Amino acid sequence: MRSRASSRCPRAPVPQSLLTQSHWPTRPTTFTDYASSGNDYPMDNPQRPTMRSRKLGTMLRELRESRDRTLQKAARLLSRTPSSLSKLETGKRGIRQPALEHMLDRYELTDPDRRKALYDLARDSKKTGWWLRYEGKLDPATLDYLSLEAEAACVQTFELHLVPGLLQSEKYARAVNASTIPRDEPHDVDGLTEIRMRRQQVLFKEDPLQLWAIVSEAALYQQQGGADVMQGQLRRLIELSTLPNVTFQVLPFTAGSHPGHNGSFTTLITDDLSVVLVENLIAGWYLEDLEEIRHYGLVFDHLRDAALSPSDSRALIERLVSNL
Repeated sequence: MRSRASSRCPRAPVPQSLLTQSHWPTRPTTFTDYASSGNDYPMDNPQRPTMRSRKLGTMLRELRESRDRTLQKAARLLSRTPSSLSKLETGKRGIRQPALEHMLDRYELTDPDRRKALYDLARDSKKTGWWLRYEGKLDPATLDYLSLEAEAACVQTFELHLVPGLLQSEKYARAVNASTIPRDEPHDVDGLTEIRMRRQQVLFKEDPLQLWAIVSEAALYQQQGGADVMQGQLRRLIELSTLPNVTFQVLPFTAGSHPGHNGSFTTLITDDLSVVLVENLIAGWYLEDLEEIRHYGLVFDHLRDAALSPSDSRALIERLVSNL
């Protein structure tokens, strides 16, 4: 029976923004011990602004332009240099709330909801978490993704070839990481597997992530690591699919043609941000444009309707386990 249930993942409002490209997570990774190290403050890596700092900067630039002010005129109005304002608008500098309040007052922004959205982005741009332990070891865009995932209220993911990372067993994750062909230095398979397992804690925290995962039936037959590893992975799927915050569906072979044939994608929804991540072999892109996010939401809805129901998906996996 196909699923006709409605999505439990809320759609957060997303300001019109921009399409950004980030390389995630494509660089070969090695692990060594590493310790992370006025009104504005420099971002930790000004050459690779975070998703939130870019969005904050874009919204501030759009606000300035809506007031018909050039960068130079706005800088004089705010008693800033054009250079510092430019860095803020490109996400290379953060801003503390008193300075942001002054800026919004000078721009005559009175809408309380828009002000709150900007305050929230400014506050969250410099959030810290467990992922900073890997700063200097992982690509900055990968750290940005880990930050968003750790804070997300909801994740919707469609996978053509693999079990999603949040549902992988340790042995399956190790086999997937080991199969990657690096572009330069070898990956640290143990380190990457450790991170993947650590990410899964979002499913078990006090206010857990709501995960909706749709996986092509083909991914369940691809024996990553061999039959024993795959059997353990399938049992892990059965276990995790019973969690109240996890919805797992299989897109069966019998579904025929479907709108997800172009590839896998993941939508992350936080309190202040919605983005879609799409990847290829060597690069990934965050899509932030409202219409693009809506289109991916529509595709996900069609895939959800074409997939087996959660109970039928679990029954299929149980049959596969018995046949291995």
